[in-house]
Amino acid sequence: MLFNSIQYLIFLPTVVLLYWILPKGLRPAILLVASYIFYASWNPYYLILIVSLTVFNWLIGFAIDWGKSKSTKKLFLWLAILIDVGALGYFKYSNFFLQIGYDTMNSLGIPHPEIVVEVILPLGISFFTFEFLHYILDIYKGSAPVKNFIHFALLPGFFPSQIAGPIKRYQDFVPQMENPADFEMDNFEKGFVMVLHGIAKKVLLADNLSVFVDLVYNKPELFTTVDLWLATYAFAFQVYCDFSGYTDVAIGSALMMNIKIPPNFNVPFMSNNIRELWHRQHISLSFWFRDYVYIPLGGSRCPPYRIYFNLIATTALAGLWHGAAWHFCAWGAFQGGCLIIHREWMRFYRNIDWLAEFIKSKYWHACAIFITFQAFTLSFVYFRADTMGAANLIMGKMLQVWNIPSEGTPHFLSSKLPLVVPLVPFILAGLMVAHILSEYLRDIKFWSTRPRWLQAAYCSILIVLMLALMPEKANKFLYFQF
Repeated sequence: MLFNSIQYLIFLPTVVLLYWILPKGLRPAILLVASYIFYASWNPYYLILIVSLTVFNWLIGFAIDWGKSKSTKKLFLWLAILIDVGALGYFKYSNFFLQIGYDTMNSLGIPHPEIVVEVILPLGISFFTFEFLHYILDIYKGSAPVKNFIHFALLPGFFPSQIAGPIKRYQDFVPQMENPADFEMDNFEKGFVMVLHGIAKKVLLADNLSVFVDLVYNKPELFTTVDLWLATYAFAFQVYCDFSGYTDVAIGSALMMNIKIPPNFNVPFMSNNIRELWHRQHISLSFWFRDYVYIPLGGSRCPPYRIYFNLIATTALAGLWHGAAWHFCAWGAFQGGCLIIHREWMRFYRNIDWLAEFIKSKYWHACAIFITFQAFTLSFVYFRADTMGAANLIMGKMLQVWNIPSEGTPHFLSSKLPLVVPLVPFILAGLMVAHILSEYLRDIKFWSTRPRWLQAAYCSILIVLMLALMPEKANKFLYFQF
């Protein structure tokens, strides 16, 4: 059941209606039943996995809390980490690590049989595993465990955020299950509009951009430098529209029940440095890695060489979290390299008075946004390419700027391609303008100050456009594969 499917557009209002007509005490139970129905719609067998892991983590949370000595608590903590990470590793990384072993044996000339583990990645496992780990680590640090199983089960199971986040913190989420909020029309309306916006981003923008991106990235050797740059820009916006669209639907669905889950995006392409960008892009994941990987490694309270290691290790792991392949790891390490460059740049300009003053100007602010966006977009080559070799080929071709004139007419101008392809430059320009304006309009609360009739007309137009352009078979959101 996809968010951008007719089934979900029937499922959501049904659940919301039941949620509000039932007594408060029964609302968490109906949410859990609905959430498990939602998860079972993908693969009923994997419902056993999420329920088993939920029961295990709920019980081991008590074991950690009741442990009489630190060594006992630590023993239960490591058992929980072993089970949670082991489940994630088996389903997501088995073949990746097997291939590393085979490559190593091949390089040493050791004969071996090649075994392939045939498993289907359970949807959402990367996300709810991190919610389990956050829970048990915080219990180990002294937080109180959740006593009610239904309330705890909704932490990983809550259907809006079940498949692709945002990653919730139990201290923020569980109290809302323990004491459900009253109905608020303002939040219900905001949630409804967010659901519409999210589906519109996916159906009208992300899915159309993917036509051009897939065309170019599936056969990069056939395309020019201009095509590759355009496709990479298009992919940056495809990821943003796809994932922020999913997040809007998730947050909006929850808000219609007056339940708040954390934001994941805050106009990331308006960031003026890479550090700020990761405070605006996939926020819940960034903060999870900061709190549970970067800071435990020593964070920034170390000698420079150790800080650099911490940054590269954290971002490389974040890249590997996205997918079991070296090109994802390279994408993460690229982010770490950019963070190191930013850190050194800050140390450099602070010692030069005139440069430090110039950095405060609007001219530099605009320039910094441009540089940050270019660097982040370039990194997406490693995110989107199918293999490390393909990523290196595309990157090399994109950076051969001096070859642009000799490569002939860019393919995106060809009349033989799908209609959306020649329009890509204009779509990208429009998206960038919209991205810039969205920060300004949000600051002045543009939407909430519009007349009711205008809001209704806007929503009606969106609904008509989505119904007209929604394909018969809904496309999956990008982050469902992670």
